[in-house]
Amino acid sequence: MREIQIAQNKTLKLTNVLARKIEAEEFANLQIVLTQMQNFMKSNNAQPIGPMIQCVKIPGGPNPQPEVYMMQQTTQLIPRMEPGYTQDAVLRVRGCLYAHYTGPMSQSGLASQKLNIFAFENELELNGNVYTIFVNQDDDDAVVDVFMETK
Repeated sequence: MREIQIAQNKTLKLTNVLARKIEAEEFANLQIVLTQMQNFMKSNNAQPIGPMIQCVKIPGGPNPQPEVYMMQQTTQLIPRMEPGYTQDAVLRVRGCLYAHYTGPMSQSGLASQKLNIFAFENELELNGNVYTIFVNQDDDDAVVDVFMETK
């Protein structure tokens, strides 16, 4: 069943979340980058927990370039980070708009569009940070949760 449910004032809470910024030239080889991330976790005796998370941040100022981060919760904190990786014991983002999308993966961007329209219609200001959680990535039956940070 195709559906997008939305809610206001939700909190995204992630624990032991490992993050890696994805540079523009890495998008063509994203699967390799994600495999490297998995290997980094395993080499530090940590296991992934839950689905992969994509964070897009739009900085302020003229000509803002989106920054894309891939994130993964892990079983434990990793004591020594390699360049390019960061980890937070707890990442808590309050006051978010939230969308729960069910439908074809190719149409999952509609969840973000619906939240943008909802924010516009309700005169809510967004700060440009979007967290997309790929709960289930089947082509025909995807489940995606989107959190948009409000000001």
